Amino acid sequence: MNCDKEQEKEIKTIKERTITIKLSDADCERISEKAGRCGLTVGELLENFIGDLVNGTYSNGSDERYMAKQWFERCWFGMSPDDTLLRYLLGNWIDVEEFLTVYDELKRYKTNPEEFAEEVKEAKENGEEMLWFEEEYHDYIDEFIDTHKDADMEKEIELCQRWAADLEKMKSQ
Repeated sequence: MNCDKEQEKEIKTIKERTITIKLSDADCERISEKAGRCGLTVGELLENFIGDLVNGTYSNGSDERYMAKQWFERCWFGMSPDDTLLRYLLGNWIDVEEFLTVYDELKRYKTNPEEFAEEVKEAKENGEEMLWFEEEYHDYIDEFIDTHKDADMEKEIELCQRWAADLEKMKSQ
């Protein structure tokens, strides 16, 4: 799909979103004044910055994108991001929501194996060692597990779930 058609497709999804941020009263005044001096609302200012930061649907130009990227990479979270399962999944282009679906199915299987008796039987008859979701789970994260033996996988999964819930909340507004 060419760039113009892709942008048209993205433009159709533009709508108001609600994102909660924590600011002091003083920071609220400072950001309002900064935006106001340019004739912008705080929301419009943030829309522009986000567009530059993510090379978004709209951008203010290549220099602005470069500077936003530089800002991000110089912040503590850009320089030394935590080595999490979420970072691993996103960095390897693994769909987090799909991973969580597989994880939920595996968890359900471990909690109630009797529910899967027919599937286990079919898998064995077909010469398969694991059910589809067990295999996919391992395909997704065995490398992460091998290199993060001390990781608290419950906390790692919770981080993925919070991220997915936050994304869904933003997109569903």
